[in-house]
Amino acid sequence: MRPLKIVQYLNEEDWPGVGLLVDDEIYELENAAIAAGYDEVGVFLLEDPDLVLRDPELLTMARRALAVIDGEEPVEGARLLPPVYPPKLFCLATNFMAHMQEGISKQLQGGEQKRELETPRVFMKPTQNTVIGSDAPLLLSSTAQLVDYEAELAIVIGQPAKEVSVEEASAHISGVTIINDISDRELHIWDREEERDWDKFFDWLNGKWYDGFAPMGPCVVPIADIGSPDDLEIIMRLNGEVMQQANTNEMIFNCAEAVSYISHICTLVAGDVIAMGTPAGVGQHRGIRLKDGDVMEVEIPEIGVLRTPVVGP
Repeated sequence: MRPLKIVQYLNEEDWPGVGLLVDDEIYELENAAIAAGYDEVGVFLLEDPDLVLRDPELLTMARRALAVIDGEEPVEGARLLPPVYPPKLFCLATNFMAHMQEGISKQLQGGEQKRELETPRVFMKPTQNTVIGSDAPLLLSSTAQLVDYEAELAIVIGQPAKEVSVEEASAHISGVTIINDISDRELHIWDREEERDWDKFFDWLNGKWYDGFAPMGPCVVPIADIGSPDDLEIIMRLNGEVMQQANTNEMIFNCAEAVSYISHICTLVAGDVIAMGTPAGVGQHRGIRLKDGDVMEVEIPEIGVLRTPVVGP
């Protein structure tokens, strides 16, 4: 059975829509549902991917639409948007041991202390300016220094979670997608006469906040269609060359642990997204800086390929 791959898109007239991604073609979900026998009035709820992911009846409707998709015409000239617009976007830092051992950030590693982590390291990205869809260009700022890629699995919250246990947490995950956690690792806006340790931390954090620094997509897949999110291959290619390759079973903290931990800090709501951290092979360690003309591709086979071209300042 084909997995359900839900997308948001703009058509040729820049009208937004929700569709199904099949073999790199986008099909309008409402039209397919009508073709599957549903009433025209009853399909309007399919316009909200978050709602589809967490509503069993709407998921059934979408699956029946997928079953008749071969008889439908794809949307011409469709451009992908982010599959969801998260109210909150959480990211896990150094959640792959091999990435931690690359020595990206001595500040995050804690100097010469032991490298094993006992709790997740969580930060946030502002969603309204950072999240872009697949194939949308990453526009480098004139202040950009060392802009780098980070291929990551992301999970979508389907039901509110407040102080849930690890055992309960998986039930609050509705879907999965891909995120490229773009970072400027040498953020430099103003000169300083003196560098303090905390300056370096905030430079690291603020370097993740530029416009377009959270490409997401190409689609969101219901958790029931994915198997275990803790056993997925991640591949990152830069200009066709593999830079990162790992499996999410190598993560230090799995998806349920991340949901549980964050839910003890703040309430997770439907549509929130958690990016689960990146494996080894990032550009800084390889001496690579993203530049005009580069093309990044992050692939998780069960989800698809998140493609991001780079455009220089």
